[in-house]
Amino acid sequence: MQDILTINDLSKSYSNGFEALKTINLRVAEAEILALLGPNGAGKTTLISTICGISKFTTGQITMAGHDIVRNYRAARKMIGMVPQELALEPFETVMNTLRFSRGLFGKAPNDAYLEEILDHLSLLDKRKTQILELSGGMKRRVSIAKALSHEPRLLFLDEPTAGVDVELRKDMWLVVEACVVME
Repeated sequence: MQDILTINDLSKSYSNGFEALKTINLRVAEAEILALLGPNGAGKTTLISTICGISKFTTGQITMAGHDIVRNYRAARKMIGMVPQELALEPFETVMNTLRFSRGLFGKAPNDAYLEEILDHLSLLDKRKTQILELSGGMKRRVSIAKALSHEPRLLFLDEPTAGVDVELRKDMWLVVEACVVME
């Protein structure tokens, strides 16, 4: 399979000398599922943020489907969906408008049928007209996943998507992620 993500000799150091990432080399194939495991402070979120262009790296190179994430940022970023650790949703907006807005940010044409398909897979279709503030914590997590999928990315990052949820909901969340992989 072809590599969707390639990381060569990636390092990130802060001005105080702390090395958050030390010479990372990684290749991720299209349709591959990969887990980053490590203790708190190991650099997992820093690595994800760096790949997504949220954080700058010190040395190395990252390419997304052949696009350098620095030189060809827009093309690379359009291919990435990210579900952050912290919920970042507008509380007074509806679920569907949240997805429409996110899709539009990536220059994608409106496609409510596609967005409704995502919501259906995430068991949220009946909540599409509901304001975010009216949703449970687990539903908000699922909306975050739908938002990350709204622009049809080729690579999806889930940064601790089950953090702060109970055991039953955690099991359900992994079933949701599995359903999203099957959807592709």
